[in-house]
Amino acid sequence: MAEFIEAKPKLTVGPIHRPGFISKKQKIIIIALGLILTPFLVRKIVAGNTLLHKKHIWMAGSVFVYFFSASGTMYNVINKIPIAMVDRDDPKKLVFFYDGNGMQLGAEGVTVGFLYTIFRLLLAFITHVPVHVKSRNIQRLVMLLAIFVSFWAVKKVIYLYNWKTGSGLPAYTYRM
Repeated sequence: MAEFIEAKPKLTVGPIHRPGFISKKQKIIIIALGLILTPFLVRKIVAGNTLLHKKHIWMAGSVFVYFFSASGTMYNVINKIPIAMVDRDDPKKLVFFYDGNGMQLGAEGVTVGFLYTIFRLLLAFITHVPVHVKSRNIQRLVMLLAIFVSFWAVKKVIYLYNWKTGSGLPAYTYRM
């Protein structure tokens, strides 16, 4: 702004004083607190008692990252894709799924990402949990339930793909 004022009306602007974001007193307090808290933090890290050492935090984070990537959220954020849009025929209604190849709404990506996440979580569940159950009948019941829900999720993804693109997949993939 100072350059603009000096260029247009040919006025001189004196030196501009820009104070720092943090004052000198605040810097000293932050450094002192850091030095005081460092031994406590080191003790917690060595003992393995931080949030970064909890496996449940890492599992929840990995599920979130998988959902975030499978749903295409980063694409939606970068390209400013709306979650829904107003229906052209009835302005009082919202459209969450756009029929056709030319455009995709955010709700479509979130739905498919949710279905993919369900499938992957069930796959991880099947490989880790039923093997520790003693009863074969409970194992079979859990496996059948997981297979049923997995088939349902895959069927919905294929249905949405066919509805969106108008193309068909072979009959054995979606007639379940």
